[in-house]
Amino acid sequence: MSEPIKHIVQPGETLFGIADKNGVSHAAIKAANPQIPDIDKILPGDVVFIPVQGPEDNENGGNGASSGVVSGSAISPTAPFRGLDASVPLTKIAACLKENGFGFAIRYYSAKPRKKNLTLTEAQALVKAGLLLGVVFEETARRSLSGRAQGVSDAKTAHAMAVNEIGQPPNTPIYFAVDFDAKPSEMPKVIAYFEGVRDGLAQANGGTARYGVGVYGSGLTCTELLKRELVTFTWLIESTGFLGSKDFARQKLYNLIQIFVPPDGQPVCKVVVDPDEMNPDPVTFPPGLFTV
Repeated sequence: MSEPIKHIVQPGETLFGIADKNGVSHAAIKAANPQIPDIDKILPGDVVFIPVQGPEDNENGGNGASSGVVSGSAISPTAPFRGLDASVPLTKIAACLKENGFGFAIRYYSAKPRKKNLTLTEAQALVKAGLLLGVVFEETARRSLSGRAQGVSDAKTAHAMAVNEIGQPPNTPIYFAVDFDAKPSEMPKVIAYFEGVRDGLAQANGGTARYGVGVYGSGLTCTELLKRELVTFTWLIESTGFLGSKDFARQKLYNLIQIFVPPDGQPVCKVVVDPDEMNPDPVTFPPGLFTV
């Protein structure tokens, strides 16, 4: 089955009404939205997933069965559930991380050469060890308050790194960080930044973006950007006290979630990392991981 469409509920809409409008059976849309505890009580602003039948469904006799593997990537329903993110190179401990039960690693892109940036050598080492990769663009925690022009610039930088330095497969996401507890009054600036990210990725690839857009941020940030269809992937930040994060986590609307650890992080293979997990339903919420 193809990736479902994320729909933001509008006033007056019902779950089955959305299904009828999109030619989807009631059973299928109900199955695609396990995060909704009461299908008769959806509210404006809620996220509803509309299942989409793709060509592979027809090839499998229309039963919706498929491998879930995307060309150039390693995403599947059986992909490793547990991962980590780190701000230091993991090249030398890739095998150790795999031995300790980690299935994916998330590393950085940024505008300046930094130790925290993912390199091709590191990416290849992690993949050789059996880990999947994810990437996040981050300069500073509050970079997203810098407005649309900054978003355009950062997107072009991220695109160049993905294509020229890493060889990141097309149609995989680059997460962009909103690494603070953004308040409602700050959301217009964050939204403007992600409008710039959207436009910058398209401009960098001749008018059509090569990569998807994800956000690393609070529940409020993820919700507002999903609502405006500025992101298709969300990585929920570890701080459960951030606005909207508890509800977002409870509803399991994230693609990835960072797990809270003490302020100094969790030492693994003599390196401090932050643990992460994929959504337990990786078909509806693909994590946006890949191989090179």
